Amino acid sequence: MTLTATDATTLTPLTGHLGARVDTPDLAAILADDAARGELRTALHEYGVLVFKQAHPTPEQLIELGSVFGTPKPPAPQNVSHPDHDNICVFDSAGGYKADKWHADLTFTDQPTAGAVLTMIQRPSVGGDTVWTNVGAAYDRLSNGMKELLAKRRAMHEISPGISAIHPVVLTHPVTGRKVIYVNEIFVRGIQNLPDGEGEAILGFLLQHIQSPDFQYRHVWDEGDIVAWDNHLTQHYAANDFTEQRIVHRVGFLGAPLGGPA
Repeated sequence: MTLTATDATTLTPLTGHLGARVDTPDLAAILADDAARGELRTALHEYGVLVFKQAHPTPEQLIELGSVFGTPKPPAPQNVSHPDHDNICVFDSAGGYKADKWHADLTFTDQPTAGAVLTMIQRPSVGGDTVWTNVGAAYDRLSNGMKELLAKRRAMHEISPGISAIHPVVLTHPVTGRKVIYVNEIFVRGIQNLPDGEGEAILGFLLQHIQSPDFQYRHVWDEGDIVAWDNHLTQHYAANDFTEQRIVHRVGFLGAPLGGPA
């Protein structure tokens, strides 16, 4: 795919199901080009994950890149904000932060972020990769019988008592209309209207299914890399296999509101 408006940006697919590298020598030029911005929005929904290698964005550029895809949203109260930029969330391993379970961001809210842009500020010399999985491709791989069983089922997503939301187990993507598996191992507490044993078995199967390497892209970070992702089409996992300090900055963004059950 070529962003012909700039004639300088191409997309190189990274796996068969997920991810594309944005090949551009100048992030500022892309941000200044309305046609290129539109192409990036389309590409994010198509590829799920977009990688900008060693772009080294300023904080302002990171926020501006987030605005390409949606409306930047300040971090949730439990997360740390950048001291000079309210829309940037700072994740510093020195503070004990881990995201080493599969999840989509903020699914315990009625309107989770539509996606995010993340840049590596300080990387460990070994480890600290982030892995994404395509939950749309995972849904496509289900049998027709399982798809029928899951239709109109709903699940409870919760971060703590009183902070929760109910979402379809199979979500219709609000932009593309694609169906995706919308349960994750951090926030989902159970599938409603099923006997406990059946609900636990089905949830366990789905959580294992979405983790198949067939659906994944694994990013080995360099400092200055940016990765943007569609939070409805993907889930992600930060490998907890490092001992040195790891610092990333994230800007989440809002998009089209979630619709009803698939």
